[in-house]
Amino acid sequence: MRRKIVCTAGSIVLAIVNGAAVAEEHFTSGASRHTSELVASEAMGEVETILFDGVRIHLLIEDQPFDLSRAEIRDWVRQCARVVAHYYGRFPVADAWVAIRARRGARVFSGRAFGTAGSAVVNVDIGLRVSRDTLDADWVLIHEMIHFAFPGVARRHHWIEEGLSVYVEAIARANTGALSAESVWRGFLAGMPRGLPQPDDRGLDYTPTWGRTYWGGALFCLLADIRIREQTDGRRTLRDALRGIVDAGYDITQRGDLREVLTIADRATGVSVLIGLYDEMRDQPGIDDLDSLWRSLGVSEQGQSVVFDEQAPLSEIRHALTMRDL
Repeated sequence: MRRKIVCTAGSIVLAIVNGAAVAEEHFTSGASRHTSELVASEAMGEVETILFDGVRIHLLIEDQPFDLSRAEIRDWVRQCARVVAHYYGRFPVADAWVAIRARRGARVFSGRAFGTAGSAVVNVDIGLRVSRDTLDADWVLIHEMIHFAFPGVARRHHWIEEGLSVYVEAIARANTGALSAESVWRGFLAGMPRGLPQPDDRGLDYTPTWGRTYWGGALFCLLADIRIREQTDGRRTLRDALRGIVDAGYDITQRGDLREVLTIADRATGVSVLIGLYDEMRDQPGIDDLDSLWRSLGVSEQGQSVVFDEQAPLSEIRHALTMRDL
């Protein structure tokens, strides 16, 4: 059944139950809850379905005069989905909705992912004048699709949801050749310090600042990835851990207990890195200095350039993290 769909101003996009529109449906993104209304309208175009590897992505593009064609926007959505599918071994959900909404401008604006029983949804706002090159270089839709691969958890754990998306988005793009190693590390060198604890920090579970939520969570993921690789002599990675979560049936449409989910992830790697690191950082500041970590990895910034030290102790791990494997 083909439907024309639009959300009211300020609301979230959609809920589909057995192919029918449902108003006043609640979506979950982590612990946040939002009310969604769905209204039949001419403001959104026809629902298009992107098919690949057994996955269905139902795409709605607002009926506005974009410089790009619908085909170009559709191809960008498919491309982003393939980056996520490559990292996880498959796309995290078999059925998803993506709504593209128009704004004035020439860039990608905000995005948000939501999940409820049976529905995984992403909203992304893009500028009417956005170019294909700008879309291809952007991270927002990939970031939001990565949320599909993790269950909703308690509000105090929101840092793991956002931290994973910040970290995995950069690594996944590098692994497919969409982002250079230099760009990954330039972003980490600039961003990770924002995730360091401040003097009054009470750990990731109890310090819900923007920096600790997004970049503190990303720092947790970087440390976990390094430790898993160290303890398994490179045979396992954070990617294996996260694939284990998806293989166990968890995704954004589910709720989960964080400790149980991390235990599943550790089981997939054969080492207890994630639970151990969580216990280190959940209710205490944890790492408070990145200089030694950057030296060990052999990465630094000199002027406008990122410089790599191939003699650094963790240089092989640094290289493996961003290696293209597609």
